[in-house]
Amino acid sequence: MQKTLRCTAALAAVLGVLALTSSAVAASTLPHFGDTVCRGGTIHSGSYASLKVTGICTLGNHADAVVRGDLTIGHHGGLNAITAGHLVVWGDTYVRSGGIAGVGCSPAAGCKVTTHDRFHGSVIAAAPLAMIFHSNRIDGRVRIKGGGGGVNCNSVLFGGPAFTTFEDNTVGGGITVRLMQSCWFGLFRNHVAGSVSVNNNTFADPDATEIQTNIIAGDLSCFGNNPAPQRGDSMGNNNIVSGDVRGQCKAVV
Repeated sequence: MQKTLRCTAALAAVLGVLALTSSAVAASTLPHFGDTVCRGGTIHSGSYASLKVTGICTLGNHADAVVRGDLTIGHHGGLNAITAGHLVVWGDTYVRSGGIAGVGCSPAAGCKVTTHDRFHGSVIAAAPLAMIFHSNRIDGRVRIKGGGGGVNCNSVLFGGPAFTTFEDNTVGGGITVRLMQSCWFGLFRNHVAGSVSVNNNTFADPDATEIQTNIIAGDLSCFGNNPAPQRGDSMGNNNIVSGDVRGQCKAVV
């Protein structure tokens, strides 16, 4: 199932991902914008006081976008930053109900480059449709409650099913995912300085709730998930957890 979902994520990227420029443009040299609303189209290079996404907006392949305040993905809005552009957010990132956040290019996402996008704040989602994060640095916490599009694998996300995955990220706080109902969910190869909690989620794919190869400095707890956390078809390794392991997650250490 993971291979299919990777292909779906790749479809979200602009066709023909281009190589990154040899050096990032310093924020001071970028054009400065105030509070900005993207209702659809391309997000260009610039330093934005804040950025709100209300349509389907794609980070340009050559773009260096710096958000000095908060980034908000509105109800049913979609951010496609699975491109070779580079995104930095100094504030917090919020994803509203039905919103889609796809951030970070890497080979795991079907890209030829790895972008290492940066979130200085937290990522907080309330009933999002999908959260797809690859190879990012998140200094704050990750909190996801509800959403996911329902317990089905219907084609609703760029020609594929709705799903949520965090892969190859560094997270300074903890990760909490609860009450999500979707097709599939995975956590792979993340370094988490806090604790990870995955509770009361339901997924249609029997191969879902794959939690593998993470390094977690805090606790790992999982309760009430269907299916229960598992290795699945990821061919990953068990998680390394410095704190306590509770509930269903005892099966993945």
